Amino acid sequence: MNFDKRIFFFVLICALFLFGPTIYAENEEISILIVYSTEDDLPNKDILLLDATFSAFATEQTLISTADFTAEQIEGRHVVVYVGEVEKTLPLELIESIDAFKGKLIFLGLNVDQFNVLNDWQIIGDAEVRAIENHSLATPLYTTHILPPNESETLATGKSIDKNIPFIIKKGRISYIASTNFGVEENAILSKSIYALLEQDPPSNHPAYIRLEDISPISDYKLVEETGMYLADRGIPFYMAIIPVYVNNETGEHIRLSSNKKLVDVLLKLQDRGGIVIAHGYTHSYRYEETGEGFEFWDSKLNQQITTERTDEIPPPIRQRESFLNDASFDKYTKEMKQIERNYVEQKLQKSIEDLYEIGLYPLAFEAPHYTMSSNGYEVASQSFSAIFGQIQLSDTDWEVMDAPLFIGKPSILNGMTLFPETIGYVDPLSSVNPLQDMEQSINRLKTVPGSIIGGFYHPYLGIEYLPQMLELIESTGDIEWIDLRNTEQFAKTKYVTIHQTVKDGLTVSSTKSKWDDVLTQFAERPFEAALWIMSFVVMAFIMAFFIHIATLRMRLKKRLFRERESIG
Repeated sequence: MNFDKRIFFFVLICALFLFGPTIYAENEEISILIVYSTEDDLPNKDILLLDATFSAFATEQTLISTADFTAEQIEGRHVVVYVGEVEKTLPLELIESIDAFKGKLIFLGLNVDQFNVLNDWQIIGDAEVRAIENHSLATPLYTTHILPPNESETLATGKSIDKNIPFIIKKGRISYIASTNFGVEENAILSKSIYALLEQDPPSNHPAYIRLEDISPISDYKLVEETGMYLADRGIPFYMAIIPVYVNNETGEHIRLSSNKKLVDVLLKLQDRGGIVIAHGYTHSYRYEETGEGFEFWDSKLNQQITTERTDEIPPPIRQRESFLNDASFDKYTKEMKQIERNYVEQKLQKSIEDLYEIGLYPLAFEAPHYTMSSNGYEVASQSFSAIFGQIQLSDTDWEVMDAPLFIGKPSILNGMTLFPETIGYVDPLSSVNPLQDMEQSINRLKTVPGSIIGGFYHPYLGIEYLPQMLELIESTGDIEWIDLRNTEQFAKTKYVTIHQTVKDGLTVSSTKSKWDDVLTQFAERPFEAALWIMSFVVMAFIMAFFIHIATLRMRLKKRLFRERESIG
């Protein structure tokens, strides 16, 4: 090869390196920007679920509306995702920034005809999709029918009554997804395709976990031990969702976990055998709802965020904007309601962590009872925990709007907490067909999604009757990697207690709480009892003063009699 040819190939390799398509290697940093258009410029459930899904692949991710977009936010990004939920005229700054962007572009839904970068993609119109990749949908999905340019790759195809509709399409660095609404099947299809969209190699294994659910002070310690030891003997790291206080909904009686010595001993033994503690709220109840059945961080009676700690009455519904004369009054009211909720959540989480700590149980994660909590509540929880298990509530106005991505990630709504999603449900002994039927269907779906998490829970009160079958189902997914938080960095903390888990140093725990702090905490939790103690001290003080007064009078009388005798004598 002569000198000129060597120079030519050297320049060619440099050009490919500098200007060719980026393929992200595993563990390489990926910065993703998600820009969305909605009616009120706020993220809805569809946007939040997409954000949660993409967060699993990002080392940095920002979620922002088109109304708040600035050109500076796109700088340094590797991937930009645009989600059009409603038809809108997009800001010129956004259009120009995306058209000029050289990284990966993923478009979803409407308004894509406004981008010049998609000029050679032909928009046909609306379409009704009834199946995707031969999976029938529970309800028809209304999508946008787009014909991609030549040499594009169709990653998923939808089917209407009479024709095929490209559902996920990719050409080079540009991709298009025909819908923004993702139900169970659609979510699986998106999750399966995301590796191709981001040009990443799919993993060969599935992370997995089993959670022993709703362990409370009245749980049968023998059954908790039986299920926990079964998993421990098989070398499987497992999770124990523990409720520190049980509330009797008929009497209002509170039973603390520390009072059940046999159960505490079992939990401590299981913790030593690989059981990892999850703080499952404090009472798993609100007002006088029964522990395990009731909610705790959501007012289920009014279907709204917590607005009062009082349990003797139902508060008024949260007032809407039309109830106020101006925005300033409404904003003030909203801040007040959020502060009440913040105080409530903060106190509950502090009690949960500290009660567990005091008996030697060290939580490394949090699980909201019934998975219900507002975005404001998640923000408070993120100050106490680095990890959360379960599904996430995707609405601040309706607790039933919840879902879970299929990957471990850090959704924006969780304010930095790592989500370990629950994706396969639980063993339901009341099922008329098969207690594991729903779980089996979910696992069969997840088998098609590389790297999807296999996360479910089991109630210890069932004993080990169904536990071997549940394990068999999970392991049928293929190559399973059991999640062990003891091999990661996590924290749970309050203003007094710090529980810190690191890969290098293992578990470290510390507390700055004094005996006087304990007394004040107990008084705050049981004000009536505190009042009785104060009254007792006051009464005792009066009695003591009375006896001292009597003793003083007797001493004075004795002295006077002694003087009189001396004067007479």
